[in-house]
Amino acid sequence: MQLADLDKTLPVVILTRELVRPHLARLTIAPITATFRGLSTEVVVGPANGFQQTSVISCDNIATIPTNELALAQAIRAAFDLE
Repeated sequence: MQLADLDKTLPVVILTRELVRPHLARLTIAPITATFRGLSTEVVVGPANGFQQTSVISCDNIATIPTNELALAQAIRAAFDLE
């Protein structure tokens, strides 16, 4: 299995079902970016979806990451009050 190696930290949509997340060591995610290319594999989201600006969910870049990587990112945001 090949895991994602993203160049930078991006917000993500977790695609793994919530019910099974506690039992898994890895989660499937799709990154959210402000870079809009107009591709059919991008899902546009914006203020109506709770985002500050219009962005896209990049379905070309779906990845699987270790659960602890997501937990670390959440802990850092909470520690620095970045939410």
